[in-house]
Amino acid sequence: MSSNLQPGRDASPRRPPPPAPQHGSRGDATRTPRRGVPTKLRCLGRCVAALLLVQSCVSFAAPPPCPIAVNSDIAQGTLEIRYKGRKLLVYAFASSQLKPYVRELYTLRGENVTRDAPPDHPHHHGLMYAVWLNGINFWEEKGAPGVEKHIELPLQYALVDTNRVPTAHFMEVIYWLPPTSHAAADSREAALLIEQRSLTLRVDETNQEVALRWDGDFEVGPQVNKLTVSGPDYDGLGVRLPESFNQVAVFQNSGGKPYTTMSTQNVIPARWTSAAGLMNGRPVMVAMFGRADNPRGDAQFFTMLEPFAYLSATQGLKQPLEYAAGQKFALSYLVTVYSRHQGKPFLNHRADVWEKERR
Repeated sequence: MSSNLQPGRDASPRRPPPPAPQHGSRGDATRTPRRGVPTKLRCLGRCVAALLLVQSCVSFAAPPPCPIAVNSDIAQGTLEIRYKGRKLLVYAFASSQLKPYVRELYTLRGENVTRDAPPDHPHHHGLMYAVWLNGINFWEEKGAPGVEKHIELPLQYALVDTNRVPTAHFMEVIYWLPPTSHAAADSREAALLIEQRSLTLRVDETNQEVALRWDGDFEVGPQVNKLTVSGPDYDGLGVRLPESFNQVAVFQNSGGKPYTTMSTQNVIPARWTSAAGLMNGRPVMVAMFGRADNPRGDAQFFTMLEPFAYLSATQGLKQPLEYAAGQKFALSYLVTVYSRHQGKPFLNHRADVWEKERR
């Protein structure tokens, strides 16, 4: 213990030592208490010191293991997020692909709610984002498609946040390239669009929810004078739903608007849209949420039931959006999956919570 005394000086006069205990006494039991320090106060001080020692021991104890983990394999071009040892998400970004995408997305019970490259539409890749840029098709993978080229994963982490929510996050840099520039030595200069994509996954066991936030920060490429973003009704953030949802999925939206052409396609503006069905006889739901602060405001949701079930959040790109050289813009969406069917009041409240999150 360090002392506040300066060398060669006393802070106070020395007190005489206490009298020695008498023969046959019990030593400290009869020792004269220090002047000015009552016995009860000295006992309290010892208790406080003991409590501080216990707390100190607790603070230095090893923390419990984090229940959520994120790991990437650059050679294989995959990234996995696991919760309590079970897969929740697989992200695919191999250089042989024409776009990076979420290949698998699971409920907490273990159902994968996406399909990757089904025989009827091989370009449907799980949960993916794609549009047309300056007349180049980045959605369908035929003819001379554009390429969303993976560049790097500069950041990834997993933790339990201050609200005790298990959270995993990763960031990716993507160059949107015309087909003639895929192998360009300086692909950044050739990019039509430069994207910083951030995906954040959170787990809410109470509501049996896995929530995936999808953020894209975009900048028009350095050699592009004007960028036109367009596409059919379904281009945007789309998910090919489980095979068991085909022809039987139940769609609902925040405005309660009817689906008048259930056997074909609907495009309905809303705060959110959900698709409910069964997998192995058990209830599963997928919901998508737009944001009012996205370009063009709340999403226009494309839904399809036959011959297969599909859901996408779009910007109504039949009316193109245009951006000038060097211009920046951002998009944010939320995708949630449940191992139960959630009602409209729950999803309306979830939309309120989501819209309060910072972009």
